Amino acid sequence: MLRQRLIVAAIGLPLLGVLLAVPEPAFAAVVELVLAVATFELVRSAQPHETASRELAGNPGSQPASETDDLVIPIAAAAATALLVAALRVEPDFFPSPWALMPLTAIALVLLIRGPNPFSDTLLGWWLGAVLYLGVLGAHFVLLREIPDGQRWLIVLLATVFSTDTGAYAVGRMIGRHKMAPRVSPHKTWEGAAGGYVFGAAAAVIATLALDLDAPVAAIILLAAGGPVVAEIGDLVESALKRRLGVKDVSHLLPGHGGFLDRLDSLLFVGPWLYWILQWVPS
Repeated sequence: MLRQRLIVAAIGLPLLGVLLAVPEPAFAAVVELVLAVATFELVRSAQPHETASRELAGNPGSQPASETDDLVIPIAAAAATALLVAALRVEPDFFPSPWALMPLTAIALVLLIRGPNPFSDTLLGWWLGAVLYLGVLGAHFVLLREIPDGQRWLIVLLATVFSTDTGAYAVGRMIGRHKMAPRVSPHKTWEGAAGGYVFGAAAAVIATLALDLDAPVAAIILLAAGGPVVAEIGDLVESALKRRLGVKDVSHLLPGHGGFLDRLDSLLFVGPWLYWILQWVPS
């Protein structure tokens, strides 16, 4: 497992560096594709869950006629996510705006996690929730790229999230004793969360200063203080979604890491956090 993770990281990190360096249209296209794949993974994982919910309710319904039919709904969700991100990129004030859509995204995620309920027990609910989750939150990667010094801010975002994840994993393995959310993620500990917070906060400050970004002190403080917390919340949200679906990983596209969604979970939350800090904190 560790060997697989290291191999994927050794390939993925250089590719990530290339992605940050390419022109903005190419960057946006790749981000839209990755978010579309992650949406496909989540909706595809929800199909057996939705079938099981209908059977428990005594309404088995009709089964997909073929493997091809089984892919139609996840592919449609993937396309919807890509189109939503593209629309928000072309016209950030597109109604409803990313900020206006975020409460709907939060409501959808809460309904999916807190099920069973009519929303979480239907494939339509998971379809809508996945498109909002990946489309609205993921669009902030593209929006970040378009602001002044956007490429460097994306590096800060990655440094913060990766350091939080690494710190939480390392400290949790070494001294973790007290479970943080055993029902959602049995391996996460409070000690690991504290380690992730220290690593993530330090990385946010160091990366911002090292890249010579002209940011207000208040913005740096908010990023360092809140970024690691938001990253760990994002990780827990995705773990809770997988727990509701009864899966360990949404796919196996990235050996040792799961799927694309399994790698995006924290980034999806810290991206909007960073973007709106930069928008709202006065220079």
